This record gives sequence, structure tokens and C-alpha cells, in this order.
Amino acid sequence: MKILRCLRWVGTMFVVAVIACATTVPPRDLIERNDHRGLATWYEQEAVRLRSKADEMRRMAEEYASPSFQPAPKETRAELITHCELFVTYYTRADDEADALAKLHRQEDKALP
Repeated sequence: MKILRCLRWVGTMFVVAVIACATTVPPRDLIERNDHRGLATWYEQEAVRLRSKADEMRRMAEEYASPSFQPAPKETRAELITHCELFVTYYTRADDEADALAKLHRQEDKALP
């Protein structure tokens, strides 16, 4: 049983790592043109997308926590909620980072002559 729990944890971390690697990157043409205004807008939109994903994970965790939800025999309610909470943390941190990068590019845009 302990091995199964460990494997689930490793599997969850693998999924988080894959998603982290698969996150979107700013368009290359904006970077090549040094378009700080465009990059700021892109990062702002990315932050909105990430907030939406975090909200979706929060709703899923609430659904899993409800008494009417019946998990599959191979899963526990606590495991599903923990899974969602990990993604909420990930998306929230990524959202904060995107907001910070948008702010940085806004400042760079204003600094250009």
C-alpha cells in the first residue's frame, strides 16, 4: 500500500512537471522586435488564463469535497483534493510570475524613447 501511494505521488509530480514544460511561451516575433508593449499584453492575457485554470481547480476540489461526490474505488477523496490543490498552487505562482513580467515589460516600454 505504501508503494502504491508513493507511485501516485511520483505520477502526480510527473504530471506537474509535464505541464510546467508545456506552458506557453511568448511569441518569438514580439521578442525579436523587442516589442515590450506587445509582450506586456501577452503576459497579461497569460495571467488571466492561468487565473482561470486555478479557479477551475478550486471548483474541482470543492466538488470532490462535497458529500455527494463518490470517488472511484482506486482513488480517495483526499488524494483528489490534494491533486487539485497542487495545481492551484502551480497556476497561482505562474499567474504571479506572468503579472510580474507584464509589469516589467510595461516599465521597459515606457523607458524607451
